Amino acid sequence: MKKSAVAVLVLFAVFALLTLPAAAENSQTDRVILTSGYGESVTTPDKVMISFAVETTNPDAKIAQQQNADQMAAVVAALKSAGIAETDLKTTGYNIYAYTISEYNPGEWPNGTKVYQVRNTIQITSYDVDKAGEYIDAAVGAGANSVNSLQFGLSDAKQITERNKALVAAVAAARADADSVASALGVKIVSTGTVSVDQSRYAVSYNSVETAALKADAASGASVPTTIQSGELTTTATVSVVYTY
Repeated sequence: MKKSAVAVLVLFAVFALLTLPAAAENSQTDRVILTSGYGESVTTPDKVMISFAVETTNPDAKIAQQQNADQMAAVVAALKSAGIAETDLKTTGYNIYAYTISEYNPGEWPNGTKVYQVRNTIQITSYDVDKAGEYIDAAVGAGANSVNSLQFGLSDAKQITERNKALVAAVAAARADADSVASALGVKIVSTGTVSVDQSRYAVSYNSVETAALKADAASGASVPTTIQSGELTTTATVSVVYTY
């Protein structure tokens, strides 16, 4: 009797395993539509970061270093006067290297002269984007002879706001596709299942460098204010949504 009972239980278990896939195929959870949606939010930047450098060259390393220190001190003072706070100024690089004047590497000293170049780089961050040109004029006028980069972006608070707008647009796009598919199938969407959100969520900053033009203006004593256009930034979002019907 015990062996018979065991045999019956084994047969029941096998039967249950064989029928599970068929039951699952007919379950409500398998009646799904999987869609992806893409959304964008376009806005103007409210953050600007500009990198300036002071370069000085002299056959005497100490003189080149002191000249650089004096010019950079003047640049920092000018930027502070233009409205940049101490906490929004940071040094991003300081280098000293030597090279020899030659016909392939000319300079103001005779060929064969060993000279030293000192390069000090600072970066400013401002949330007053409209003053970007003013910052450049102030720095170049005080002695900055290189503008390495000009970058526009979004503050943390605005990043969140724009990301949310992009997500709403992405979800709306996913639902519109799902509704179209459901209509074509002659079914009705009854609920939402798994939702997956991508991780690349912030606007890509716009970069622009016009160092040569700025150096030319500084050398000629041009007094026309530098005009900087910040343009617009696009924040994107992508979602994948499972709808059941």
